[in-house]
Amino acid sequence: MSGPGPADAPQSSKNDARRAALEKLLRDRQRKFTSLLVRVLSAEDAGAVHDLRVWSRRLQQLIAAGCAKPIAPQARGAVRALRRARRAMGVWRDCDVAIDLLNRKLRRLRNAEERQAYAMIRDLAASKRERGIRRARRKLASRKLLTLAERTEQLLAADSQPASAHPSETLSRSIGEAYEQWRASLARACEGFAPGDIHFLRTRTKRLRYRIEMARDLGDREAETALDLLKSLQEILGAWHDHQQLLRLTAEALADPEFMLTKTKLVATLLRKSHTQQTIRGKHVQSLLAATQQNLEQSVLHRWIAGLRTTVSAPATASGQTGEHATPHQADSPAESDNPESSASCASLPADAPADAAAVHHFVGAMSEPVR
Repeated sequence: MSGPGPADAPQSSKNDARRAALEKLLRDRQRKFTSLLVRVLSAEDAGAVHDLRVWSRRLQQLIAAGCAKPIAPQARGAVRALRRARRAMGVWRDCDVAIDLLNRKLRRLRNAEERQAYAMIRDLAASKRERGIRRARRKLASRKLLTLAERTEQLLAADSQPASAHPSETLSRSIGEAYEQWRASLARACEGFAPGDIHFLRTRTKRLRYRIEMARDLGDREAETALDLLKSLQEILGAWHDHQQLLRLTAEALADPEFMLTKTKLVATLLRKSHTQQTIRGKHVQSLLAATQQNLEQSVLHRWIAGLRTTVSAPATASGQTGEHATPHQADSPAESDNPESSASCASLPADAPADAAAVHHFVGAMSEPVR
């Protein structure tokens, strides 16, 4: 069989360079994940736990988006191992965030009884954290994770893409698919603002963000501005999630029968305050999501995605699910709060964020304050 003609040579060379860059990115992310895994197994470092969860998502999305379809068994196994690792650390991470929020709250409180109650909630979080650490380390010390470097090389060797395949086209299609699925989850969240739908939107936001980050890391300079809206939305939804987890922890601690009998009035006061704060945060999240949906087509993100489609026809609906998530209710579990930005702080939204600026900034201010 004759080789490619002279006209095909430049394109083939360009594809080879793109594939080499993708392989380098995969190896770099695998090494970053492995180094963080060693830190988490050897020390109780809250920052390392957070970073390991973030990099597990980045590596997972690179494997899912960059591999040939159908996804090879090696890739499917690696994705499954990364997802399980992240879930194993969920309780540990949630408790780290809750303890930080409670410590900040305790520094502000002056009422002795309320300080006693929140100290009890913090003790419960510390107890859950210890159990979570033991469980996480048992699951993280698995052969599949510790041999991930070897599995990555096997995955690269087994990549079945033909020589004529365009790596950039594969990635563009993957980003387009993730964007349509993200838009569908945003529309669903705006229908009834159910906590489950908002959480699913949060996981889809991460998924889309990390896929666009791949384009940025492979040389697309305009991708960085497209990420601004997703970063801000993820940060705010991450803070919302953290406070939801804190409310669950508060309810569990206050449900202690002896404490309820002896501190009935205090329990009622704390539950009432928690309900008020939950209502306020919920309304601000609703306002933010509605404004995001309303103004999405004027955003930098939408224009950047449209630019991808000038050369690649992305899926037009959210029905083209990959093997990673089959239905909305197969999203990552509520324990998955890997928020790449600090969960305890919320920055102002960028220029292309939703137009309802007053509501957004009011929400940001409210989320940065501990529940009183």
